[in-house]
Amino acid sequence: MFFSAIVFISLILQCAAVYYTFRLITPTGHTRAWLLLSLGIATMAARRFITLVTLLSTPATHNLLDYSYEIIGIFGSAMMVIGIIAIKPVFIRIKNVEEEQRALAVSLQAALDNIKVLKGLLPICANCKKIRKDDGYWQQIESYITENSGTQFSHGICPDCIRKLYPEFSEAILNKDMSTRKI
Repeated sequence: MFFSAIVFISLILQCAAVYYTFRLITPTGHTRAWLLLSLGIATMAARRFITLVTLLSTPATHNLLDYSYEIIGIFGSAMMVIGIIAIKPVFIRIKNVEEEQRALAVSLQAALDNIKVLKGLLPICANCKKIRKDDGYWQQIESYITENSGTQFSHGICPDCIRKLYPEFSEAILNKDMSTRKI
């Protein structure tokens, strides 16, 4: 009778493993994998059921070797149930992380869509280089670009303009060591 109880407990544990395996289909979305695993465990449970029916229908003497196999079987069945129950939070966390990644991707795409980009034709004054805005007002090119792209400017004078604007000082300025002087 003790032998039959061990087989019965093992059968119950395997049925619980099948049940919890089916319950993993919804949170993980992997129907085929969990159905195959459920089917594998169910066939082991069917084998246990056949063993139980055989034990109950034919009184037989069981030796120590039979007990050791069944004790290993009940231990394996218990580990299956514990493992399947323990893995559920892992899959739920993976699903949550995937949802967070999708939300982040949407957020990043929205941020990219909001980035100001200069594109198209800019009406610019040929003399002073001011930009005509859509409302008809004229704006300095630096302000316009900063406003529409976030770019900041620093100013200097190129060698050609130094010669044009400061002809009397240009050679002295340009002949100095360029590595220590920014123009």
